[in-house]
Amino acid sequence: MTRPPEDQPDDIAIRTEIDVLAAERVIFFSDAVVAIAITLLALALPVPHGGSNSEILRSMSRDINAYIAFLISFVVVGSHWRWHHRVFKYVARLDERIIGLNMIWLLMVVVTPFAARLLAGKGGFGVRFGFYAVVQIIAFLVFVQMNRLLRQRGLLRLEPPEAHQINVRLLTLAGMFAKIGRASCRERV
Repeated sequence: MTRPPEDQPDDIAIRTEIDVLAAERVIFFSDAVVAIAITLLALALPVPHGGSNSEILRSMSRDINAYIAFLISFVVVGSHWRWHHRVFKYVARLDERIIGLNMIWLLMVVVTPFAARLLAGKGGFGVRFGFYAVVQIIAFLVFVQMNRLLRQRGLLRLEPPEAHQINVRLLTLAGMFAKIGRASCRERV
């Protein structure tokens, strides 16, 4: 009696290879989207103008909020990518739920350049920072959920050595953004 085709060792190896390649495509896509988000951050930077060193420096000082928002957002997007890299390098395959959560996470990464430009604006800092904070909180919480589901559903080749610590750190960062965002929204500017 012959075994059904899905139980053949060659078919199992092929299915495993297909799962790994599909997961790698999602990872490469995610890396590209993060790179684009960082590029968008840089493209939004105001170019200083003036005909002398002092005019250029004055121009830069007028846009200091934009430069600070860029630096903060570069670090934030870079850390989002680092967390993604730390977990997804262990992925063997993905399911539709993880892919959907990854898309929500990518949406938050892509919205970050807009949130940075909003943050750099004048007046209403509480609302501006509140929006920025909500974007980051959603990104962190969605990532924690992805990390949890990857482990629960057996989608990893190996358990990341620091899987639990990653969730604790991300939840701490989400809590910090929530606390600062709430405090900034209460202030009258």
